Amino acid sequence: MKKIKAILSDYDGTLADQNGNILQGVKNLIKKIQNKNVSFSLATGRAYYSSIRKVENELEIKGIHILHGGAMIFDSVNNKILLLQSISSESVKKIIKYFQVQKLIFSMETKNSVFVSKKVKGSLHYPDLINQAVSKYKNNEPILKIVIYAKANKLSEKQIELHKKNLQNICSDISIHNFEYFDSFGSDITSEKATKHTGVLEFIKILNLSPDEVVAIGDGHNDYPLFTASGFGIAMANAPKELKEIADLIVSKVTEGGMIEALKYIDENLT
Repeated sequence: MKKIKAILSDYDGTLADQNGNILQGVKNLIKKIQNKNVSFSLATGRAYYSSIRKVENELEIKGIHILHGGAMIFDSVNNKILLLQSISSESVKKIIKYFQVQKLIFSMETKNSVFVSKKVKGSLHYPDLINQAVSKYKNNEPILKIVIYAKANKLSEKQIELHKKNLQNICSDISIHNFEYFDSFGSDITSEKATKHTGVLEFIKILNLSPDEVVAIGDGHNDYPLFTASGFGIAMANAPKELKEIADLIVSKVTEGGMIEALKYIDENLT
């Protein structure tokens, strides 16, 4: 593998724990690697307004990030959207109707805001944003991602899989990836053209890189496409079997210093 030029890290369960805490020492290691002309970016299902702005300021990692599960690539230095891939308006209507008939709680993310069908107490996904009701959505702003939470809906994994199958039967142009971290799981719905895989392909094109110059770090099902588009993959110990099978390195859980291990390995072996 070539000397790397970029790191793409998942956020929840990889960079940060369930409370959004990042271990001491991570910032210094990132800075050390950045000083070797290697960028550190996020590839996350989260929106920029969902804690990411605060985190990048704290870690001094302003730059180009893959957000909304691959539906947006954002340059925070120049405050510029480099890619925006929304769900078709026809599929958005079908998904809203399906969830409403099934009486399920869900959220819809745009580039600037989030619409929720019902406010859920204790949600950490949009802590600094005033949520708008889905009923206020006027079909005039592109929807980048729709999320269904198993815990809020008291759904089992089997029930989530059934809803996924039903949605894919009524919408032919969507991609659905499960997410799972700590005590939360559910599904992210994006355009079929918007995954972490397609996000990486666009990311490397923007930066004029090759896949083998990129290291991916992740812990979830939705990081599988992140790994398949990158040259080197580092999985956390709690990652699903499928992700660990394609990983080049497995480190400890985030709460046990996994990100520290990953960054030290990168610094000592890949830069």
